[in-house]
Amino acid sequence: MEPKILIQEKTLSLLLAKDKESYCAYCPELDIVAEMDTLEKTVEDMIEAIKDYANEYLNDYDLYSKSPNRAHHLPYIRAIEACQTDWDLRMLMEIKHGIIHV
Repeated sequence: MEPKILIQEKTLSLLLAKDKESYCAYCPELDIVAEMDTLEKTVEDMIEAIKDYANEYLNDYDLYSKSPNRAHHLPYIRAIEACQTDWDLRMLMEIKHGIIHV
């Protein structure tokens, strides 16, 4: 059987930008921001922030699922919950690069 690479449909956007001193990441679907001094640290910090948020959401499900600004996160939280590894979580993300404009 010939090997195949399967591409999963992306669920989360990760917008990355660099200013003079640091990298910033923003996940608009969950309204989470991370900022670190290297690109890899920023992505790793965002992965940890997403996992922490998903755990918090599930632990306080009654509050978050009824909150007007958080209830719509549930499909994303379920997708994150299904991830077994950080690689699985990275597979949910579409990373886009940009420039910070103020």
